[in-house]
Amino acid sequence: MANLIQGNQVNIPFYLSGSTGTFLFSGSYIELNSTTSSTDFFIIKDNEQQVFKVNQQGVVEHKEILNTPTVVTGGLFYSASDDWYLYYRQ
Repeated sequence: MANLIQGNQVNIPFYLSGSTGTFLFSGSYIELNSTTSSTDFFIIKDNEQQVFKVNQQGVVEHKEILNTPTVVTGGLFYSASDDWYLYYRQ
């Protein structure tokens, strides 16, 4: 346990579904470090539908949204019509 806590950081190893790595919680950031090779590194899903992913090469993939979402200042989305939308105040 002494190796897991260092100053204001907590380093927690994980072993899930054949994947290994660590979560590092700090006062200013959260780091996920995978030690198992995978094509998908980080995925966010909504109701089993993938909406955002970072692959092994560090490429961010936004999945298309079929219906225009509610406007949120600073929001960014990729539509099914192959267009990008960025909301901002004028």
